[in-house]
Amino acid sequence: MSMRIDNIRNLQASPLWRCLQVAFLFFVFQLFSVSSSWSADGDCLSLPKLKIVPGTVQKLAIQLKNSNEYTAFQADFYFPNGISPVKDASAGYTVSLSSRKADHSISANVVSDGGLRVAAYSMNNSSFTGNSGDLFYIDIVSESTYEGEGTIEVKDILFTRTSDRNEIAFDNTTCTVNTKESLKGDANQDGAVNVTDIVATVNFIMENPTSTFDFEAADVNEDGAVNVTDIVGMVNIIMSNPSREIDEISL
Repeated sequence: MSMRIDNIRNLQASPLWRCLQVAFLFFVFQLFSVSSSWSADGDCLSLPKLKIVPGTVQKLAIQLKNSNEYTAFQADFYFPNGISPVKDASAGYTVSLSSRKADHSISANVVSDGGLRVAAYSMNNSSFTGNSGDLFYIDIVSESTYEGEGTIEVKDILFTRTSDRNEIAFDNTTCTVNTKESLKGDANQDGAVNVTDIVATVNFIMENPTSTFDFEAADVNEDGAVNVTDIVGMVNIIMSNPSREIDEISL
């Protein structure tokens, strides 16, 4: 019995025991840090599928679903070959916040690994409003020869929680982009031509487009512009289908 006690005492006094103690404390600290500071509580960033019209500029909508309130974020975007973010006149990149902003500012730049880093913050620690929907937009352009299917990846997504300024890491996410042909008149990309496409087109003409608006499909007369003439074309498409009726349009 005394020999066992002596062995335990010798082990406790050895450098190995001290190393084991340090390793255990480090493990507990890391576990606590991860569980308390890096939980997103189910909050997530997402991108709807995007139909690319080759050779055009389109808006990529980034959506936030959240239960926490956040005051700032940053995320890195990686685009497939043939698709790239649009530069503005000042050699920056065209990004914009949705109506969920308060007094937030947003900026973007290509970092060393080729990703487009987008960051937004509030000088007054204001929170983004709402709990779901579009948070911000990136203008992207596709080459005229782009075809097939690609993937936009979003990595290193970090949000700052308003309540305690803690940094929250979100899961990476992706968005599929393809060049499937548009259904003529299907301005909102729901697979059918009806009154909702007319509403979506009116919103575009009034410079308030939705993230799903399809310019190519809305350009019914294929003149390179979307205006009231295309709305007339949509009405004709709807009326030419016996299974669809249009008695009243509420805009």
